[in-house]
Amino acid sequence: MNKEKIKEHGLEYILLNNKEDELWEIDYDKGHAINVSEYVKLDLLRHDDIIRYSGTIEDFLINERACKNVHFHETMGVPARLHVEACSFVTHDEPLN
Repeated sequence: MNKEKIKEHGLEYILLNNKEDELWEIDYDKGHAINVSEYVKLDLLRHDDIIRYSGTIEDFLINERACKNVHFHETMGVPARLHVEACSFVTHDEPLN
């Protein structure tokens, strides 16, 4: 994958290691990435909207989108019965707190 301009707004879907069980939704406006594999069906998304990346979500955010301060959370505002892998980040134009 060629490095692209940093995406600063909107949603992006990343399929890691070309596995259907690792679909991530990245929300650049909120600075969050969430593994949505358990509740978003891959075949309902337009395939040209999905980026395939061989690596981790952390590598993608840092190396391909130049995000900073990436750190992981157990859950983010979802019912306790769902285990959600998520992380937050800042884009290049946001100040680090």
